[in-house]
Amino acid sequence: MFRKLLLIGLVAAVTVTEAQGQRSNWNKYYQKQLPEAEVRFSHGLLPLTYDFEFFDWQWDLFPRSVSDQYYDLQTYRGNLYSTGALSMAHSVKVAKWLEMGATLSYVGNFRNIYSTETNNAIGRETSNSIFFTPTMRFAWFNREWVRMYSSVGLGIGMMIKHPYSTNAGGATEPYIEWGPSVQLTGFGISVGKRFFWFSEVQTIGTLGVFTTGFGFRVTPDKRRWQR
Repeated sequence: MFRKLLLIGLVAAVTVTEAQGQRSNWNKYYQKQLPEAEVRFSHGLLPLTYDFEFFDWQWDLFPRSVSDQYYDLQTYRGNLYSTGALSMAHSVKVAKWLEMGATLSYVGNFRNIYSTETNNAIGRETSNSIFFTPTMRFAWFNREWVRMYSSVGLGIGMMIKHPYSTNAGGATEPYIEWGPSVQLTGFGISVGKRFFWFSEVQTIGTLGVFTTGFGFRVTPDKRRWQR
């Protein structure tokens, strides 16, 4: 009887040890296979939306109608106010020097419309833009706490514009514009390990000419389901 109990105990111990070894090897395998992931939240200044004006030049490809031209003679527009580009991005590190991901951004613009006769505000012009931009980020300086990089992004955007909404409650039908979403970043820097701050300058595109924000990284050995 004692020999049987001893034999059962030895078999159980060997089985548990083997299972623990397989689990350890399984975790190590997935830690090697799963890449580092990154999530970012940012704010960009002066994004190039489809109603962006630069020295009275606009992206509009179609001439204005006669009614629009007559309306322009009776009114003038005030300063343009913008939320800037509010963005959320996700990327995966596919190589030591390369990250691939996508950015989802929102930009809201508005300005008042004034009467040329009374100089009173008689309406408001608003637009809401959404951009989806797949991005490739190239790290040319990569350390534990500091990373410097450049990036390029190309995607699609949509702008919903309400040209004339009057203070009396009337409004024209909104229209939708589709177009490309392009973002080029010459210099970007991130500081931190798991939680980090970042800033991007020398940029141009639909996400802003100057971007700053924060983010966090998830590495395979810190994911709960692997433990």
